[in-house]
Amino acid sequence: MYAERAWLGGGAVSSWQAPWLLSKRWDLTYISLSAILVPVPFLLFQLFSKYGVPGHIVDPAAAVDILVALVVGGPHMCSTYTLTFMDQNFTQRYPVYVALALALPVLVTILGIVNLTLLLTIFMMWASVHVLHQIVYIADCYRAKGSEFHSIASRGIDYGVIFTSLYPLAMVRLVNDNFVIGGTRITIPFIVGQPWAIYLANALFFTFLVLYIGKTAMEFQHRRANFPKTLLMGITIAIAYVIPSADNLDIAFQGMNVWHSFQYLGLTWYLNRLRQERGEITSPVVQKIAGSHRGTQFYLFNVGLTLAAGAMVVFLNVVFHFAWIQCYYIVILSCLLIHYYFDHFMFTRVGELVRGG
Repeated sequence: MYAERAWLGGGAVSSWQAPWLLSKRWDLTYISLSAILVPVPFLLFQLFSKYGVPGHIVDPAAAVDILVALVVGGPHMCSTYTLTFMDQNFTQRYPVYVALALALPVLVTILGIVNLTLLLTIFMMWASVHVLHQIVYIADCYRAKGSEFHSIASRGIDYGVIFTSLYPLAMVRLVNDNFVIGGTRITIPFIVGQPWAIYLANALFFTFLVLYIGKTAMEFQHRRANFPKTLLMGITIAIAYVIPSADNLDIAFQGMNVWHSFQYLGLTWYLNRLRQERGEITSPVVQKIAGSHRGTQFYLFNVGLTLAAGAMVVFLNVVFHFAWIQCYYIVILSCLLIHYYFDHFMFTRVGELVRGG
């Protein structure tokens, strides 16, 4: 358990716990160090801007969006359904919860036609919480597998520093009314032009950050500091804090999305592997793509679902003559919001992943 060691002054040895979810190599590859993928959309955007985009796509940002959606964004979204809609144990145990998910496409369709700005505002707010909630979930899994402090205060500090890390610089843009996504200005009426919102966001973040650093130092002194969790949280806090400062928010958030999606694909593959080992998978299709040596099949299946969603976008445009942007948001945001909806519940079920460790 005490695999990571560091020498302190005077020759004393202090140990870090290393309660990996699956293994050191897998966790670093799919969970923490996959943060190296964050700059990829920016690099692609620079290449497309300089050398042009293959095919008939003129806008480099749109090309990056489509590529990210096809390679990781769409597959990660669709992989949720292998744990929910495609699992009879889940649908039979939570029938009301599953039924309520079907109301989201109706809401998205109405807003996509009537008020696209409001739809994008809801999407961006929910997406930011969802991404950070995933980090909280993984941190909880590391905590459950380790032996660090489990007090409510300790967990509250971790949650606080994660959930506030994205907003100090984002709030600057919201207050100054220059938070633009997809060519649409995201506005929150009671925040625009209100400097107190910036001060509040920074005060909350830096208060939790100081508390977190102090708590981690205390855990280190007691030889109970959790190395995988601390590494993940440190990387997340740094990236989340600086991402909203980018000139092009579309590309910047796609960078965060690539890392988040890559993490999520790893997590859902591992959860399905554990479910298969326990004999809990009810779907013949999921049974065929689950397992320790079927990662490629699992990924390609979710790519196939992503392509099907893309075909639905084309169908809406050709048959009902909706604008492309409306078709895209109606289909993709419907799937995404259902994905968020289910995951806020799934991310509370730490035992589903930890009990197989």
